[in-house]
Amino acid sequence: MRATLNQYFFRRYIVSFFSSIVVVFALIYLIDMIEVSRRGRFADVGFTTIALVSALRVPSFVEQAFPFIVLFSSIFTLLSLNKRLELVVARAAGVSVWQILTPFVLGSVLLGVAATLAYNPLAALAQAQSALIETSLARGDTTSDDDSPPWLRQTGEGVDSIIGAKSVARGGLQLGGVTAFILGTDGAVRERIDAPNAVLENGAWELSSPVLSRVGYAPRKLDSYRLPTTLRPEYVEQKLADPQAIPIWDLHAKIEVARSLGYNSDAFSMHYNTLIAKPALFVAMTLLAATVAMQFARTGQSTRTIVGGIAAGFVLYVVTFLAQALGSNAVVPPVIAAWFPVVAAGLFGVTILLHQEDG
Repeated sequence: MRATLNQYFFRRYIVSFFSSIVVVFALIYLIDMIEVSRRGRFADVGFTTIALVSALRVPSFVEQAFPFIVLFSSIFTLLSLNKRLELVVARAAGVSVWQILTPFVLGSVLLGVAATLAYNPLAALAQAQSALIETSLARGDTTSDDDSPPWLRQTGEGVDSIIGAKSVARGGLQLGGVTAFILGTDGAVRERIDAPNAVLENGAWELSSPVLSRVGYAPRKLDSYRLPTTLRPEYVEQKLADPQAIPIWDLHAKIEVARSLGYNSDAFSMHYNTLIAKPALFVAMTLLAATVAMQFARTGQSTRTIVGGIAAGFVLYVVTFLAQALGSNAVVPPVIAAWFPVVAAGLFGVTILLHQEDG
């Protein structure tokens, strides 16, 4: 009988999780399509292309929302079981809180492993394909519709310059949304170059369809431009790439390469440890949900329970965000920064549940 009860709770939790994913995906998809269609480079493309780009971008956004989906799925499932008095009957039959939560914890572990090992590589691949499509659609359009890109100082063949890009592909060999400044001998900016993309070949960036701007002269559009550099693709990727755009299967190798070359890999190491800790984070979210949803909810108390879950999730999000910022900037070791919020949330949930169960 106990196995049948566990299977029932497990099935209810998994159905609630995937139902929440569908709702969140649809909501984010709609918002992102509106945002993408507002960009100047998509003014002349059809709805199908916009829908495709958004569909490739959304999995990465949904991945960031996974902990909250687990939290609310757990809350809604437990509330539903409470309202139907199923938890009351189970408790009256001698089933403890920990036995009730066992299928929820097992489900969270399985979902966390799947999210880390399977969903993350697919989301990273989709995000990379979205960036490539956006870069190809830019063509000669060099207008900026995103935040300012990060910058790298470089030199090559006696030419000093600063280059920035909004996207990185092919392991640092290709850039999208490129802006470069050519410096004179006195260190002042001599020229500005804007190009939709650039490829690193034979010690130089080959910029396609760039627009060259000089003070006192009208901008000129060129077919191509060669910008010498001594930067290595590993360094470019470490500095310009978004760690979330790299699948977990490639992160460890890139971290080792960066360390062997003497580069700072804390941001990538932080993301890698965060992914490793994701199953434990899902379990911690489930325990937090249980602290606010395990008690019998009388009429009118569901709203207070949901608000309590939102507050708990928000506090954990803030703590996790601060820990990631500290870990990415080498203030604390990435391993500690990734696991501290998870362990703290888990211990908090266990402590509250022990108090509720045993007084």
